[in-house]
Amino acid sequence: MLRTFIAVRIPSTSRLRQILTQLNQMGSSLKPVSADHLHLTLKFLGDTPEPQIAEIGEIVSQAAADAAAFELRLVGLGAFPNVHRPDVIWAGIETSDTLITLASILESKLETLGFRRESREFHPHLTLARVKAKPPPSLFQLLDEHGTTDVGTVHISSVELFQSELQRGGPKYTVLASANFA
Repeated sequence: MLRTFIAVRIPSTSRLRQILTQLNQMGSSLKPVSADHLHLTLKFLGDTPEPQIAEIGEIVSQAAADAAAFELRLVGLGAFPNVHRPDVIWAGIETSDTLITLASILESKLETLGFRRESREFHPHLTLARVKAKPPPSLFQLLDEHGTTDVGTVHISSVELFQSELQRGGPKYTVLASANFA
């Protein structure tokens, strides 16, 4: 079994790099995402039998064929479950019909392979860090300062099926299939 997910890579903007640097300086209570690993998950598959990888790759290709490359605007910082008790720090995504349609197509097509449909509505966000312990006051200042900040616009031209291997130094991602948008 492989631990897999489908995502679009998010190139790091200068504002995003500045924010990640600030998060990295907040100590061991936070585990920021590496700028090289930024991605927006469309569908987390979890444990996936290796024989299904080719079929999933084909579904990813079919979904990409129906979409055109697009621009994605990152706006504001926030936290789950909320900014007063953060577990995950994220950058917001300005509404993208292409992204929502793509996630919906993947949900439908992957359900035929036995992957459960998500019970929650798809809300795109870019995870920047996970909170491991009581965060420093500087995190709350950062969230307050950048609640509506324009974090940048990125060009999205492909979607990928990733394998995620959890390791001590952080996850290792391997691309198993990739498809460019039309």
